[in-house]
Amino acid sequence: MEAIGGFIIFASFAAFILGVVNVIRPQAWMKVRKRLVGLFIILGSMGGCVAGASMVPPAPASTQAAVEGETGKAAAPAAVQPAQQAGMTQVEFEGLWSGVKNRMERCDMPTRRAGAALGTGDVYAAYGPTKQAAEACKDVWLTLDEVPLPRSAKGDVRKALEKGVDDCETAMFLKTQALEALLKVLDGDARPSAMEAVKTGMQRGQAGSTVCILSFMGAADKAGLVLPELEDAMAAAKAGG
Repeated sequence: MEAIGGFIIFASFAAFILGVVNVIRPQAWMKVRKRLVGLFIILGSMGGCVAGASMVPPAPASTQAAVEGETGKAAAPAAVQPAQQAGMTQVEFEGLWSGVKNRMERCDMPTRRAGAALGTGDVYAAYGPTKQAAEACKDVWLTLDEVPLPRSAKGDVRKALEKGVDDCETAMFLKTQALEALLKVLDGDARPSAMEAVKTGMQRGQAGSTVCILSFMGAADKAGLVLPELEDAMAAAKAGG
């Protein structure tokens, strides 16, 4: 039972992350079209965590006594790490995150237009929008690092923010590659390897976007802050409860 509880908790945590990602931006590969679905996933994952925790028995008193015996006292709350004293405010963090999202939207918007054109089945009509999307994503990839980091972010928090920007740049690079591969197919390259390159590229681009979001979630956590979309989702969950 304990093992099952641990598995449920792990699965619920994974579902929570996917829910947050879909609240921020619905993921086409999951066939999610509305942010509300992401909120339902978050709520379901919370219920799963509660159910899983109820299956995991508390630590025996003897174990707790042994720990206290080794330390001489009960475990005290962890000290605030220097990274959490970086001085960056929630407003500064949201400004950075908005700047990154707005840049990435310059890639995602034309990509959605290209997808709509592809949906018509007319390769001639789809070629132009796809080329524009590839060029837009390449431009975002090359300029995303121009978004300034808050000067107040220091130490581990600054490193985490830099990693977040790097991961978002990687997502843009992967989407650029996928769109360029798609252009070759639209231009007449019907080899199975070319088709597979498009499929793989799209999957990597979606995964890159997820990593980008999770990196900024981690950076916010290091600074003692929260990703605004996650804060909104939690507020909505409380209001609904």
